Amino acid sequence: MENKILAIVNPRSGMADIGRYIDRIEDNLKLNGYEVDIKYTTREYNATKILEDYDKEFNIILACGGDGTLNETIEGLYERNKDVKVCFIPSGTTNDFAKSLNISFNRLHISKYIKDYEEKVIDTGILNGRVFNYVVSFGVFSKTSYDTSVDLKNKIGRLAYILNGLKEVFNIKKYKLKFKIGDVELEDEFVFGSISNSHYIGGFKLFRKNDVAMDDGKLEVVLVKPPKNFLQVMKIIFKMITGNLKDENILFFQSPTVEIKSEDEIFWSVDGECGGDIRELKIFNKEKNVRFITPKKY
Repeated sequence: MENKILAIVNPRSGMADIGRYIDRIEDNLKLNGYEVDIKYTTREYNATKILEDYDKEFNIILACGGDGTLNETIEGLYERNKDVKVCFIPSGTTNDFAKSLNISFNRLHISKYIKDYEEKVIDTGILNGRVFNYVVSFGVFSKTSYDTSVDLKNKIGRLAYILNGLKEVFNIKKYKLKFKIGDVELEDEFVFGSISNSHYIGGFKLFRKNDVAMDDGKLEVVLVKPPKNFLQVMKIIFKMITGNLKDENILFFQSPTVEIKSEDEIFWSVDGECGGDIRELKIFNKEKNVRFITPKKY
């Protein structure tokens, strides 16, 4: 069983081009001595279902798709308590997680050079019992990736997110929340919040490499207070997308645990996908939970 790969492919992710490479990916892996079984996702949460029903043995799983496809794959492994190595060929729109691990965007790279990759054991987050790979968020822009149509993303890529997200700038909603972040407790109004284990969020490098480690047992918490005017809105956005979190309206914490309560249910995004409307959240860092195959330079 040492060289058996289960590949889960989302043919509609990103610009919908991954299907053109699958035969070559399979051939390359076979040349490297691997047996390959390919399964295609056909709908939301299908990758998790594929793993639930899969009854053959494998020691590597290869996810081909976007951040959502990878989330479903890791969720499926977590539910099965399956300890295997994970490969990822990013073909989504933003691919935040892949950027954080320095995974090549070349569709054929890992299949050609898999023997030159190495294992990196990283943390994941757990939200009310559900796994997330790199981020959960609420507030402005949190629905953007989920609400943007697949057809539009396939046609114009990341620009689709930007166009859809601009609409929210002029209709920013406030949320009154109670937080317990490690030993810190606070209650206030916020327009955005993220709990993450990643350098990139929403396609932008939110944290500098030396400020965040994906295997340190901590989650990064960013909270944004309501801006007073449009100029302040743009200032906050600019600071965040350039990785500068020093602002009177931006709070930053690092902690292995986060608890959140709100008076009303609010929408949460999980790895860029719909996480549902939730009133109370218990989030913790599951340290060194996934064995990723990454470039040696990471």
